[in-house]
Amino acid sequence: MFRRSALVAALIGAVIVIAGGIAAASTGRSYYSRDQAGYAATGARFRVAEVHVTLPHASHYARELGQIGLSVQLWSTATVLDLRLSACTSRNCKPGGTPVTRRYRPVLRAFSRSTGSLICSTLKRTCPNVPSSWNKARFAPGKKVDISLIYQPFDGGVEASVEARRSGAGYSNYYLNPGLAFNQARIGAELGLTPWSRVPFRHPSHQMRLATFWEAATGPMEAELATYRGSSGCFASWWRRHTLNMTSNGTSSRRREARPGGLWNYGCDFRVYLEP
Repeated sequence: MFRRSALVAALIGAVIVIAGGIAAASTGRSYYSRDQAGYAATGARFRVAEVHVTLPHASHYARELGQIGLSVQLWSTATVLDLRLSACTSRNCKPGGTPVTRRYRPVLRAFSRSTGSLICSTLKRTCPNVPSSWNKARFAPGKKVDISLIYQPFDGGVEASVEARRSGAGYSNYYLNPGLAFNQARIGAELGLTPWSRVPFRHPSHQMRLATFWEAATGPMEAELATYRGSSGCFASWWRRHTLNMTSNGTSSRRREARPGGLWNYGCDFRVYLEP
C-alpha cells in the first residue's frame, strides 16, 4: 500500500504546518469545461496534485448523470496527465437508467492537449507494465481516499496512487520526458469520458452536493499542490486559482451544470455541486 504522506514527503517535502496564515492568493478568471467542475491553479510549474475525497454514492445521481469521476490533473502545453476514480451511476451508465451501486476504479491516462487524443491508459494497458493489482483495485462509495499524482522532472517519472484506510493501489511505470513544464493543476469532479467530452446531463430540480474535497484540518497539514522548486500549499497559496465550471459547450455562454463552492480550511477544502 502506498502511503500518500510518506510518498510526498520523500519526494518533495510537501508536508506543511500552517502557522500564522497563508500567503496572499491571486484569483484568476473562471474556467469553463464540458466535463469538469472544481478548481485550477496556474502561474507555477506544478509537479504534484493530490487531495482527500469522500467517494459519493454514485447511484444517488442516476437521474442526472451516467457516471461520476473524481480526479487530479497536471497540464502542460502538450500533455494532460489525468488520475481519476470513476463509477457508473446506473445499470447502463447513462442518465435516467436504473440506479446501481458500483465501486470506484482508478485509472491513469495521458492525453495530447492539442488534439485530445489518448496517449496511454492503465485501463486499456497501453501504458507500460501496468500491475494487475492496479486494475483490480476497487474502492467502495462512502470511503475516504487519498488521490495523488506526481511528476518527477529529473527523470520524467509519473507516480499515481490511491489510498484508503486499509487498502490502496499504486502505479509508477510510466515515464515522460524529463523537465516538462506542467503549468496548470486541476482538482475536482470529472463527469465525462475525457477532459473535453460532452456529458449527458439532466439538471436536478434543486442544487445537489456531489463531492467534498479536503485536507486535514489539524497540523501537520498536507499540501494539495507542489511546484518544481518545492513550494507547496492549496488553492489559496501564491499561485493563481481559478474556479472551474461545467457547461454543455465548455463556455460561459451556457447554463452551468456543475460548479465548485467556496474555499475554506486555508484554501484546501471545497465542494462540487450539480446545478438546477
